[in-house]
Amino acid sequence: MAVKFGFWSEQETLVGQSYSRRLHELVEEAVFAEKMGFDIVSLSEQHVALGGISSSAPEVVYGYLAAVTSRIRLRPAVSLMPKKINHALRTAERAAVTDILSNGRMELYCGRANTTIAMRAFNVEPAETLEQMEEGIALIREAFSKDIFTFEGKHYQVPPRMLVPKPVQKPYPLMGIAATSERSHVWAARQGLAVLSHTLYQGWDAQAKMVEAYRSNWQRDPNGPLDRPRLGMPVFLGIAETDQAAKDLYAEPLMQYARISTDAYPRLAKIADDYAYMGEGLEALQRAATDWDYLLNDSASLVCGSPDTVIRQLERFIETGAEEILFHIDSVSHAEIMKAIELVGRYVIPHFNDRNNVVRPTDEILDRIRRMRTVNASA
Repeated sequence: MAVKFGFWSEQETLVGQSYSRRLHELVEEAVFAEKMGFDIVSLSEQHVALGGISSSAPEVVYGYLAAVTSRIRLRPAVSLMPKKINHALRTAERAAVTDILSNGRMELYCGRANTTIAMRAFNVEPAETLEQMEEGIALIREAFSKDIFTFEGKHYQVPPRMLVPKPVQKPYPLMGIAATSERSHVWAARQGLAVLSHTLYQGWDAQAKMVEAYRSNWQRDPNGPLDRPRLGMPVFLGIAETDQAAKDLYAEPLMQYARISTDAYPRLAKIADDYAYMGEGLEALQRAATDWDYLLNDSASLVCGSPDTVIRQLERFIETGAEEILFHIDSVSHAEIMKAIELVGRYVIPHFNDRNNVVRPTDEILDRIRRMRTVNASA
């Protein structure tokens, strides 16, 4: 099966730049990603974020992208499911309308929220986010798949109602979750959902364990769109013409992102039992924030280098079980993001999905021709 590639953005706006201009640049990047062969555009949902991350309304962007793209899949990374941020029925309504306007290109990946700054702004109780995500997904699936539905849960009680309009994809659009714990991988698997898998910089062994937990527990939902597991991995990307140029441009932004995580995740681990696992990998987070070699080679979270180097590094993600790679391309200028999209589309995607159409060195081809002549001559 061919690997799917996605462009994932948090609409990060650099210091001194305009938020409004950055939003228009994001649209240009998504349209260009489609042109360069990307399969998915994936936008984060972040609220009242400090600094440059400004993707507060990805559902609005998707409505716009539905009109200016024709092929690329539209996938939130992720729709936040705390009830006070997004009521599950509103999430279902927005996804259904986008699915219609995009002619069946909408996907719905959900998550529980992982920043205290957003949760406190919306008066979200951290101890309830896991329950609300799982219950909200169940409600959305009922609303998508049944003509008249009803729902009775702890957080949602809906009398007999009809979702209007419904998505065009049947039985409903692909659904999944972002998962960073073994428990979430197992839960997604048993629900027959897709998963976007990450281990918070804890490395290849931890990633392999998560993949195994997902695959070994997967059960098909007979009423759902998936007939087999679907596993993707978010991968932070730094790419340029040479390894050194990529390191010079991306190493500091990628380490800064890890430093932000080092500060945020342990604090979150202390405020609710359901987030406690985020404190278990503190040593790995600290190494990722300070040790470039660990971050690049051992954290199972990023690739950085020339196209040839990136291709070589990606092989390990695919060997570990990734069927989809979502490239996080952010933290640099719009011009550099466009260049990264072009390099991925020109060299990386064809290598994995259309190798016979990729130009190879003449010496390599001649060597194969000569060897085949020798075999034919002796036959």
